[in-house]
Amino acid sequence: MPEQRYTVASVQHRVMGQQIRLRFADDIELRLTPAEASSLSLALVAVSRGISPEREIYMSPIASDDAFVGTAQESGMHVALRAGDLVMDWNGVESLAAALAAAIG
Repeated sequence: MPEQRYTVASVQHRVMGQQIRLRFADDIELRLTPAEASSLSLALVAVSRGISPEREIYMSPIASDDAFVGTAQESGMHVALRAGDLVMDWNGVESLAAALAAAIG
């Protein structure tokens, strides 16, 4: 089983309420609103299944200093991190999408 280089968790912000924390290998932490997490999840699924012709997914969450930048390749997606790209195959992309959807509740 390949190493999972991200974590997804539902967290509570004292002002903004529920947020979905997406952390990539201690490099980037994104705090998404449930609507942002849902949009990102749907976009990942649409690109991975070929439903959308988009080749890049960009999201700058309102409560984060960092952004999600994913570029579609033939075999999967490259997610831009400070330490270099995280390369995910399409199964990994689908797993990330499912984790985001599950964290919303």
